[in-house]
Amino acid sequence: MTAFEQVAHGCEIARGDSLQVLRELPSESCGMLLADPPYCSGGATRSDRKASTSTKYQQSGSAPLSEFAGDARDERSFRLWSTLWMCEALRILEPGSSAVVFSDWRQLANTQDAVQAAGFVFRGIVVWVKPAARPQPNSFRNDAEFAVWATKGPIDRRPLPGARYLPGNYTYPPPKAKTRLHIAEKPVALLRDLMAIAPEGCTVLDPFMGSGSCGVACAETGRRFVGVEMTEHYYAVARDRLAAAWR
Repeated sequence: MTAFEQVAHGCEIARGDSLQVLRELPSESCGMLLADPPYCSGGATRSDRKASTSTKYQQSGSAPLSEFAGDARDERSFRLWSTLWMCEALRILEPGSSAVVFSDWRQLANTQDAVQAAGFVFRGIVVWVKPAARPQPNSFRNDAEFAVWATKGPIDRRPLPGARYLPGNYTYPPPKAKTRLHIAEKPVALLRDLMAIAPEGCTVLDPFMGSGSCGVACAETGRRFVGVEMTEHYYAVARDRLAAAWR
């Protein structure tokens, strides 16, 4: 059994392979999945995808950050692996819970396939617009990442008092290169906004917590957090960051 570390009351994290750890979590114990898995992307060819994460995702001149694991799968293995861990996440979520899974444009179709193959009800795509993306000559600007939204079964869409009306796109700059803690770090404000789809006070599951941004957003919104991270360096970073946030 994987040992979970209680960073604070309502905040538990574990270091290990996400698929293995998810198999050990109890069924119907979380109220939202908010996941930012390795995209296994960063290029158009097999050799591109197998490059180091710093080569694929860091611009030249940025402060060097530690590599992270699990980012070299090919298209077919990424889709199969995604289906496997999403099947476990489906079991862990309470009925009616939302799953929000980040992707880039290259893996968007595979992520949608995996969500549906795992048994979720596919609901749509949320767009994260990055306003300062670098322009490319003779090209459309690649200024967005995506989050696939799905639910565990039906949801109540009646326009009753207390219903949540959320936008379909959010505009936030990525964390600054000089201050970010992870190569693929997401803005805490963006994660806070996405959590608005989940009940207040619920437990949010993040199987790929990286530097712990999702857990920080949970601390700021009064939600509980369960996080998993494989890379030793980032697990230590997340533990320290979460301990400070939850204090």
